[in-house]
Amino acid sequence: MWQSLTSDARASIIAGGISLVLSIVLILYYRHAKGLLDEMWAVHTYKAGELRKMCSSGFNAIVEVEGTIACESPISAPGSKLPCAWCRTIVERQVSTSSGSGKQHSWKKDYDNILSTLFKVKDETGYTLVDPTNAEIEAEKPYQLVTSEREPWFTSVGYSDTGFYRITEQIFVPTGYVYVLGEASCTGEGPMPDALIHYAENGYVDPKKPFFIISRKSEKQITQTNEVSLKICLYGGILGFFFAAYCVLSLLGIVP
Repeated sequence: MWQSLTSDARASIIAGGISLVLSIVLILYYRHAKGLLDEMWAVHTYKAGELRKMCSSGFNAIVEVEGTIACESPISAPGSKLPCAWCRTIVERQVSTSSGSGKQHSWKKDYDNILSTLFKVKDETGYTLVDPTNAEIEAEKPYQLVTSEREPWFTSVGYSDTGFYRITEQIFVPTGYVYVLGEASCTGEGPMPDALIHYAENGYVDPKKPFFIISRKSEKQITQTNEVSLKICLYGGILGFFFAAYCVLSLLGIVP
């Protein structure tokens, strides 16, 4: 059937299909960005001292905090060996395949691991603990290396056909400014237990859409970025759907 179509009809189907897929992607991103903005507008920004006082009677709530990071026991990133509070390490091995034009090389991901540890967010009133497990983290990407040596820490990686491995690492260094949106609850015992922010089981605005954000950007910067993204995604998604519809109508001969 495909072979019986004219070149114009095939081009129209391909263009319409690509446009429809891009529209769906843009609309899905729009929903995510809109949900995050609604959550940030609805949630209150707390000082560390306020959360600690709330811990005295026990609580569980979606909160925002901002301040400076401190980490008493940072972990060491496996690849770069840099101290960090969170890191994601990916190892790919280079494999070769034979084709008519000779051997082709490609990268196959065999190792993808995340390590993290608790850190503190400090402000003028004290500190709040953060467990970054399962967070959406704006991490630095300081390290990438292609090597022929197998590191002892990625023993689970298969042997490369060509003998080469590519290590890529993203880390979150435990210094500088940080903004956190997540679920806070009490941890520890005693008259003044610590407040701990962690992955949210339920969202504040929509219980089915929890958000756990750790970012170098301030709340204002995140809001401004997402407001621009919302407009681009909304208008782009609408235009994409209209173009896909035009391609269908054109195939049916309804429009020129």
